[in-house]
Amino acid sequence: METRLGRIPAECERPEPLKFAWPLILLPDLFTTARHLAVARGYFASIGWEVYAPDLRTVAKAARTDMRASDLSDGASRASSAGGFDGLAALLAEALAALARDAIVIGHGLGGLLALSAVEQPQVRAAVALAPMLPGFRSALVTSATNWPARLFGRALKPPRGAVLFDLLADAEPFQREALMRALVADDARAALEVVRGGIKVGGMDLANNPRAVPRLIVAGDSDPFAPLDRTNEFAARVGAAVRVVRGRGHWLIGGRALERTVAEVQRFLVRNLGGDLLLLYPEEWK
Repeated sequence: METRLGRIPAECERPEPLKFAWPLILLPDLFTTARHLAVARGYFASIGWEVYAPDLRTVAKAARTDMRASDLSDGASRASSAGGFDGLAALLAEALAALARDAIVIGHGLGGLLALSAVEQPQVRAAVALAPMLPGFRSALVTSATNWPARLFGRALKPPRGAVLFDLLADAEPFQREALMRALVADDARAALEVVRGGIKVGGMDLANNPRAVPRLIVAGDSDPFAPLDRTNEFAARVGAAVRVVRGRGHWLIGGRALERTVAEVQRFLVRNLGGDLLLLYPEEWK
């Protein structure tokens, strides 16, 4: 159902019965929206999680428009920052504050990197990145020839096509791919370019040196061209995250046949690291 976290629109799934004390905040990748998270959102809800998928992109776009309209002299520079990585991280922090509860943040791709950045927020009990975008790695989602005007002139990034699109959705169920392709959207280039260039900072601090001892997990496919496993392992070591590998799968861990295995890895990690405080009920399979 549709709801709001303060000014931020969100999709919400509430399970029956509720088994876990803290909700999940689910964040999408580049070019994807809450629609692409629907299968994952429903799966988590089916096993007892309350799930929110906030629409940070829409609020960031509105903020850029308002800034340009209100201050023509310097609004353009301030507006561009609203779509940058720090701007999205600030919107996530705003959504968490509006929720006014402890939560677990899970993201896919760029959303995974935002999830890891959220460990500095006091409400965050754990952070999980599914096939995260890797700082300093030239992902074809950003660097393909299709998007050279976006990189040069600051235009919106176009959704992938051709081989890059195939690699993105290769692990989705075949009957879902056409609908998933149609639902892809153009995306602001700023945050993605900041990641590709390796310049991500969180609260004035490098992501790798964040001192909060919040459990962190990265789930990766061993055949992901946008987050190669060797680079993912290096990144995980820098940020203090555990790694779980879904064998034989690529980037699309939020649906298809990879989803059940991905959720199982996330579930085990959360229960083992957060303990009995997480559980309202005690399903035997997660003891």
